Amino acid sequence: MDYFGVIQNYYTGGYAACLAEAEKSFNDEDNVLVYYKGMAQIALKKYTPGSSASAVGKALDAYAAFLKSKDVAPLKALVAVGSASGFELCLLAAAQIIAGELSDALDTCVKGLDGIDSEADRSSNGYIELSLLAVQGYLLSGDITAASNMFFSIEQRLTLNNESEIIQNLAEAYLKYAKNQDTAGLNFYYFEELAQTYPNWRTQLGLLNLHLQQGNVAEAQGIVDVLESEYYQVEQTDSAEIFKPNYLASQITLAIMQGLNTVDSLKKELAVLDPEHPFVKNDKEINARFDELVAKFKA
Repeated sequence: MDYFGVIQNYYTGGYAACLAEAEKSFNDEDNVLVYYKGMAQIALKKYTPGSSASAVGKALDAYAAFLKSKDVAPLKALVAVGSASGFELCLLAAAQIIAGELSDALDTCVKGLDGIDSEADRSSNGYIELSLLAVQGYLLSGDITAASNMFFSIEQRLTLNNESEIIQNLAEAYLKYAKNQDTAGLNFYYFEELAQTYPNWRTQLGLLNLHLQQGNVAEAQGIVDVLESEYYQVEQTDSAEIFKPNYLASQITLAIMQGLNTVDSLKKELAVLDPEHPFVKNDKEINARFDELVAKFKA
Protein backbone atom coordinates (compact mmCIF):
# COMPACT_ATOMS: atom_id res chain seq x y z
CA MET A 1 0.00 0.00 0.00
CA ASP A 2 1.33 3.45 -0.99
CA TYR A 3 0.53 5.97 1.75
CA PHE A 4 2.46 8.87 0.23
CA GLY A 5 -0.58 10.90 -0.88
CA VAL A 6 -2.38 10.33 2.43
CA ILE A 7 0.54 11.42 4.62
CA GLN A 8 1.78 14.24 2.37
CA ASN A 9 -1.64 15.85 2.18
CA TYR A 10 -2.22 15.56 5.92
CA TYR A 11 1.02 17.26 6.95
CA THR A 12 0.67 20.04 4.38
CA GLY A 13 -2.82 20.85 5.63
CA GLY A 14 -4.75 19.33 2.72
CA TYR A 15 -7.17 17.50 5.00
CA ALA A 16 -9.92 17.05 2.42
CA ALA A 17 -7.42 15.58 -0.05
CA CYS A 18 -5.96 13.37 2.70
CA LEU A 19 -9.42 12.06 3.53
CA ALA A 20 -10.19 11.38 -0.13
CA GLU A 21 -6.91 9.48 -0.54
CA ALA A 22 -7.50 7.42 2.61
CA GLU A 23 -11.02 6.49 1.56
CA LYS A 24 -9.89 5.21 -1.85
CA SER A 25 -8.44 2.03 -0.35
CA PHE A 26 -9.85 2.18 3.17
CA ASN A 27 -9.48 -0.92 5.30
CA ASP A 28 -10.52 -0.67 8.94
CA GLU A 29 -7.66 -2.99 9.91
CA ASP A 30 -5.02 -0.80 8.25
CA ASN A 31 -3.78 1.38 11.12
CA VAL A 32 -2.23 4.00 8.84
CA LEU A 33 -5.47 4.55 6.92
CA VAL A 34 -7.59 4.43 10.08
CA TYR A 35 -5.38 6.98 11.83
CA TYR A 36 -5.08 9.49 9.00
CA LYS A 37 -8.71 9.18 7.95
CA GLY A 38 -9.79 9.85 11.53
CA MET A 39 -7.37 12.74 12.04
CA ALA A 40 -8.41 14.36 8.75
CA GLN A 41 -12.07 14.04 9.75
CA ILE A 42 -11.32 15.59 13.14
CA ALA A 43 -9.50 18.50 11.50
CA LEU A 44 -12.48 19.05 9.18
CA LYS A 45 -14.93 18.66 12.12
CA LYS A 46 -16.52 15.71 10.32
CA TYR A 47 -15.46 12.82 12.53
CA THR A 48 -17.55 9.64 12.36
CA PRO A 49 -17.25 7.50 15.54
CA GLY A 50 -17.18 3.75 15.22
CA SER A 51 -15.74 3.61 11.72
CA SER A 52 -13.14 1.07 12.88
CA ALA A 53 -13.24 -1.52 15.66
CA SER A 54 -9.44 -1.69 15.76
CA ALA A 55 -7.46 -0.43 18.75
CA VAL A 56 -6.48 2.69 16.79
CA GLY A 57 -10.12 3.24 15.82
CA LYS A 58 -11.26 3.00 19.44
CA ALA A 59 -8.48 5.40 20.51
CA LEU A 60 -9.62 7.85 17.83
CA ASP A 61 -13.18 7.64 19.17
CA ALA A 62 -11.88 8.41 22.67
CA TYR A 63 -9.68 11.24 21.37
CA ALA A 64 -12.58 12.82 19.48
CA ALA A 65 -14.67 12.59 22.66
CA PHE A 66 -11.82 14.19 24.65
CA LEU A 67 -11.72 17.17 22.30
CA LYS A 68 -15.31 17.93 23.34
CA SER A 69 -15.13 17.04 27.04
CA LYS A 70 -11.45 17.90 27.75
CA ASP A 71 -11.46 14.89 30.09
CA VAL A 72 -8.35 12.86 29.28
CA ALA A 73 -9.09 10.09 31.83
CA PRO A 74 -11.06 7.77 29.46
CA LEU A 75 -8.27 7.92 26.88
CA LYS A 76 -5.65 7.20 29.56
CA ALA A 77 -7.67 4.19 30.67
CA LEU A 78 -7.93 2.92 27.10
CA VAL A 79 -4.34 3.40 25.88
CA ALA A 80 -1.78 1.36 27.83
CA VAL A 81 1.71 2.81 27.56
CA GLY A 82 3.95 -0.17 26.98
CA SER A 83 1.61 -2.19 24.78
CA ALA A 84 -0.24 0.36 22.62
CA SER A 85 0.88 1.24 19.09
CA GLY A 86 2.59 4.48 18.19
CA PHE A 87 -0.65 5.80 16.70
CA GLU A 88 -2.54 5.22 19.96
CA LEU A 89 0.27 6.83 21.94
CA CYS A 90 0.19 9.85 19.59
CA LEU A 91 -3.47 10.36 20.43
CA LEU A 92 -2.88 10.01 24.16
CA ALA A 93 0.15 12.33 24.18
CA ALA A 94 -1.65 14.92 22.03
CA ALA A 95 -4.58 14.88 24.47
CA GLN A 96 -2.22 15.26 27.41
CA ILE A 97 -0.59 18.29 25.76
CA ILE A 98 -3.97 19.89 25.12
CA ALA A 99 -4.98 19.16 28.72
CA GLY A 100 -1.86 20.94 29.97
CA GLU A 101 -0.12 17.73 31.05
CA LEU A 102 3.02 18.40 29.02
CA SER A 103 5.38 16.44 31.29
CA ASP A 104 3.09 13.40 31.17
CA ALA A 105 2.81 13.73 27.38
CA LEU A 106 6.60 13.71 26.97
CA ASP A 107 6.80 10.71 29.30
CA THR A 108 4.25 8.93 27.09
CA CYS A 109 6.31 9.71 23.98
CA VAL A 110 9.64 8.65 25.48
CA LYS A 111 8.31 5.41 26.96
CA GLY A 112 6.62 4.56 23.69
CA LEU A 113 9.74 5.20 21.61
CA ASP A 114 11.95 3.34 24.09
CA GLY A 115 9.62 0.36 23.74
CA ILE A 116 10.24 -0.11 20.01
CA ASP A 117 11.36 -3.72 19.61
CA SER A 118 10.28 -4.93 16.17
CA GLU A 119 10.90 -4.09 12.54
CA ALA A 120 7.18 -3.34 12.17
CA ASP A 121 7.51 -0.68 14.89
CA ARG A 122 10.64 0.74 13.29
CA SER A 123 9.02 1.08 9.88
CA SER A 124 5.37 1.81 10.70
CA ASN A 125 2.82 1.67 13.53
CA GLY A 126 2.96 5.42 14.18
CA TYR A 127 6.39 5.82 15.75
CA ILE A 128 7.68 8.40 13.27
CA GLU A 129 4.53 10.39 14.07
CA LEU A 130 5.23 9.94 17.78
CA SER A 131 8.80 11.18 17.26
CA LEU A 132 7.53 14.35 15.61
CA LEU A 133 5.11 14.92 18.49
CA ALA A 134 7.96 14.43 20.98
CA VAL A 135 10.08 17.06 19.20
CA GLN A 136 7.13 19.46 19.24
CA GLY A 137 6.47 18.70 22.91
CA TYR A 138 10.04 19.44 23.95
CA LEU A 139 9.97 22.68 21.95
CA LEU A 140 6.75 23.66 23.75
CA SER A 141 8.49 22.99 27.06
CA GLY A 142 11.40 25.22 25.99
CA ASP A 143 13.91 22.37 26.10
CA ILE A 144 15.63 22.78 22.73
CA THR A 145 18.46 20.44 23.70
CA ALA A 146 16.04 17.58 24.39
CA ALA A 147 14.19 18.37 21.17
CA SER A 148 17.48 18.20 19.26
CA ASN A 149 18.41 14.89 20.87
CA MET A 150 14.99 13.48 20.04
CA PHE A 151 15.30 14.57 16.42
CA PHE A 152 18.78 13.10 15.99
CA SER A 153 17.58 9.80 17.47
CA ILE A 154 14.89 9.40 14.79
CA GLU A 155 17.18 7.74 12.26
CA GLN A 156 18.70 5.55 14.98
CA ARG A 157 15.33 4.29 16.15
CA LEU A 158 13.41 4.06 12.88
CA THR A 159 13.58 2.69 9.36
CA LEU A 160 12.49 5.65 7.25
CA ASN A 161 11.01 5.61 3.76
CA ASN A 162 9.78 8.08 1.17
CA GLU A 163 6.32 8.23 2.77
CA SER A 164 7.67 9.37 6.13
CA GLU A 165 10.20 11.88 4.76
CA ILE A 166 7.90 14.85 5.23
CA ILE A 167 7.39 13.97 8.91
CA GLN A 168 11.14 13.88 9.54
CA ASN A 169 11.61 17.09 7.53
CA LEU A 170 8.94 18.88 9.55
CA ALA A 171 10.55 17.81 12.81
CA GLU A 172 13.83 19.30 11.57
CA ALA A 173 12.10 22.45 10.30
CA TYR A 174 10.35 23.11 13.63
CA LEU A 175 13.63 22.58 15.46
CA LYS A 176 15.46 25.02 13.18
CA TYR A 177 12.67 27.56 13.60
CA ALA A 178 12.96 27.35 17.39
CA LYS A 179 16.75 27.67 17.20
CA ASN A 180 16.49 30.60 14.76
CA GLN A 181 18.65 28.57 12.38
CA ASP A 182 18.61 28.75 8.57
CA THR A 183 15.81 31.33 8.72
CA ALA A 184 16.90 32.81 5.40
CA GLY A 185 18.46 29.61 4.06
CA LEU A 186 17.50 25.97 3.84
CA ASN A 187 14.63 26.16 6.32
CA PHE A 188 13.09 29.13 4.53
CA TYR A 189 13.39 27.45 1.14
CA TYR A 190 11.81 24.28 2.53
CA PHE A 191 8.66 26.14 3.58
CA GLU A 192 8.69 28.20 0.39
CA GLU A 193 8.75 25.02 -1.69
CA LEU A 194 5.88 23.53 0.34
CA ALA A 195 3.84 26.69 -0.20
CA GLN A 196 4.43 26.50 -3.94
CA THR A 197 3.83 22.77 -4.29
CA TYR A 198 0.87 22.65 -1.89
CA PRO A 199 -0.66 26.15 -1.96
CA ASN A 200 -2.99 26.02 1.03
CA TRP A 201 -3.51 27.68 4.39
CA ARG A 202 -1.07 25.61 6.41
CA THR A 203 1.87 25.96 4.05
CA GLN A 204 1.25 29.69 3.53
CA LEU A 205 1.09 30.26 7.28
CA GLY A 206 4.38 28.41 7.71
CA LEU A 207 6.00 30.73 5.18
CA LEU A 208 4.31 33.78 6.75
CA ASN A 209 5.72 32.97 10.18
CA LEU A 210 9.23 32.55 8.77
CA HIS A 211 8.96 36.02 7.19
CA LEU A 212 7.77 37.41 10.52
CA GLN A 213 10.71 35.74 12.27
CA GLN A 214 13.10 37.49 9.88
CA GLY A 215 11.31 40.84 10.13
CA ASN A 216 10.32 40.78 6.46
CA VAL A 217 7.26 43.00 6.90
CA ALA A 218 6.54 43.63 3.21
CA GLU A 219 6.81 39.93 2.33
CA ALA A 220 4.62 38.96 5.30
CA GLN A 221 1.99 41.49 4.24
CA GLY A 222 2.14 40.02 0.74
CA ILE A 223 1.18 36.59 2.09
CA VAL A 224 -1.65 38.12 4.15
CA ASP A 225 -2.93 39.71 0.94
CA VAL A 226 -2.76 36.31 -0.78
CA LEU A 227 -4.68 34.65 2.07
CA GLU A 228 -7.37 37.32 1.79
CA SER A 229 -7.91 36.43 -1.88
CA GLU A 230 -10.95 34.56 -3.20
CA TYR A 231 -8.91 31.38 -3.75
CA TYR A 232 -8.16 31.03 -0.03
CA GLN A 233 -11.28 32.66 1.45
CA VAL A 234 -13.87 31.03 -0.82
CA GLU A 235 -12.36 28.01 -2.55
CA GLN A 236 -10.63 26.86 0.68
CA THR A 237 -13.44 27.77 3.08
CA ASP A 238 -12.94 24.72 5.34
CA SER A 239 -9.24 25.44 5.72
CA ALA A 240 -9.90 29.15 6.29
CA GLU A 241 -12.04 28.22 9.29
CA ILE A 242 -9.56 25.65 10.63
CA PHE A 243 -6.55 27.94 10.47
CA LYS A 244 -8.19 31.26 11.34
CA PRO A 245 -6.95 31.32 14.98
CA ASN A 246 -3.33 30.85 13.87
CA TYR A 247 -3.88 33.36 11.06
CA LEU A 248 -5.13 35.93 13.57
CA ALA A 249 -2.09 35.32 15.79
CA SER A 250 0.19 35.98 12.81
CA GLN A 251 -1.82 39.07 11.88
CA ILE A 252 -1.40 40.43 15.42
CA THR A 253 2.37 39.99 15.20
CA LEU A 254 2.45 41.69 11.81
CA ALA A 255 0.23 44.55 13.01
CA ILE A 256 2.59 45.14 15.96
CA MET A 257 5.56 45.23 13.59
CA GLN A 258 3.71 47.68 11.34
CA GLY A 259 2.64 49.88 14.25
CA LEU A 260 -1.05 49.58 13.35
CA ASN A 261 -3.95 50.42 15.67
CA THR A 262 -5.71 47.13 14.88
CA VAL A 263 -3.74 45.08 17.45
CA ASP A 264 -6.32 45.28 20.27
CA SER A 265 -9.27 44.46 18.01
CA LEU A 266 -7.41 41.47 16.54
CA LYS A 267 -6.52 40.24 20.05
CA LYS A 268 -10.16 40.48 21.12
CA GLU A 269 -11.28 38.60 18.00
CA LEU A 270 -8.79 35.80 18.68
CA ALA A 271 -9.78 35.59 22.36
CA VAL A 272 -13.44 35.14 21.37
CA LEU A 273 -12.69 32.66 18.58
CA ASP A 274 -10.20 30.52 20.54
CA PRO A 275 -9.81 31.41 24.25
CA GLU A 276 -7.32 28.54 24.70
CA HIS A 277 -5.01 29.62 21.90
CA PRO A 278 -1.35 29.81 23.08
CA PHE A 279 -1.12 33.45 21.96
CA VAL A 280 -4.11 34.38 24.11
CA LYS A 281 -2.72 32.53 27.13
CA ASN A 282 0.76 34.03 26.76
CA ASP A 283 -0.69 37.52 26.33
CA LYS A 284 -2.70 37.13 29.54
CA GLU A 285 0.34 35.88 31.44
CA ILE A 286 2.52 38.76 30.21
CA ASN A 287 -0.15 41.33 31.13
CA ALA A 288 -0.60 39.74 34.56
CA ARG A 289 3.15 39.87 35.24
CA PHE A 290 3.25 43.49 34.09
CA ASP A 291 0.36 44.40 36.39
CA GLU A 292 2.17 42.72 39.30
CA LEU A 293 5.32 44.71 38.53
CA VAL A 294 3.38 47.98 38.37
CA ALA A 295 1.65 47.17 41.66
CA LYS A 296 5.04 46.58 43.38
CA PHE A 297 6.35 49.97 42.30
CA LYS A 298 3.15 51.68 43.43
CA ALA A 299 3.29 50.02 46.87
